[in-house]
Amino acid sequence: MREEIARLMSLQAIDRELRELEESLFSVSGTVEALRQGIDTQQAELERLTAEEQQTAVTCRQLEKELAEGEARIRNKRMRLNQVRNDKEMQALAHEVEVQKETNQRLEAEVLALMETAEPRSARIAELTALLQEKRTELSTNETEIASQVEDLKVSISKQRLDRDLMAKNIEVALLQRYEMIFSRRAGLAVAEARGGTCQGCRMRLPPQLYNEVQRHDNIHFCPNCQRILYYERAKTEE
Repeated sequence: MREEIARLMSLQAIDRELRELEESLFSVSGTVEALRQGIDTQQAELERLTAEEQQTAVTCRQLEKELAEGEARIRNKRMRLNQVRNDKEMQALAHEVEVQKETNQRLEAEVLALMETAEPRSARIAELTALLQEKRTELSTNETEIASQVEDLKVSISKQRLDRDLMAKNIEVALLQRYEMIFSRRAGLAVAEARGGTCQGCRMRLPPQLYNEVQRHDNIHFCPNCQRILYYERAKTEE
C-alpha cells in the first residue's frame, strides 16, 4: 500500500501543477479578452457620442437658419410699420413682431443649450479617441507577448497530461475514480497527511484505531470527516 499511496501522491502533484497551468492559461488569455472588451465598450461610447455630436450640429444649423429667417421677418415687418397708417394694421404688425421676437428668443435658448451640452461631449470624444489609440497599442503589444506565453503553457499542459495518463494507468480504476472525485471537491487536495492523530486536510481528530491503521500502511484509509485519502510519514525522530 505504500507504493499505491506514493503513486496517488505523485498523481496529486501532477494534477495540482496541471491545475495551476490551466489557471495561468485562463488568466493570460483573459488579459487579452478584458482589453478587447474594454476597447469594445469605449468604442461603442465613442460612436454614440459622435452620432450625438453630428445630430447636434445638424439641429444647430437648422435652428440658426430658423433664427436668421425670423430676424429677416422682424426687419420686414418693422419696415412695413413705417409705411402703414391704419392703426388696426399697425397693431397687428406690432403683435406679429413681438411673437416673432419670442420665437427667436426660444430658438436662441435652444441653440445655447445645445452648445453647452456639446462642450463636455467634445472633451469626452477627444479623451476617448486618445484612450482608444493607447488601448489598441497596448492590446497589440499584449497579443504578441501573450501569444508566446499561451503556446508555452499549452506545451507544458500537454506534457503534464501525458505524464498524468502514464501515472494514472498504474492506479486501480475504482481508487482512481474516488481520488478524482475527492480532488475536484476538496480544492485539489485529495491525499492528506495524518499527523499527530489529526487529518491535515480538514484538521479533525482521527479515531485512534484508524490513526494506528494508517501508520501501518496495510490498506487505503479515508478521513471519516472530509473523505480524503490518508497517508502517514514517520518523523525523523521516530526513525
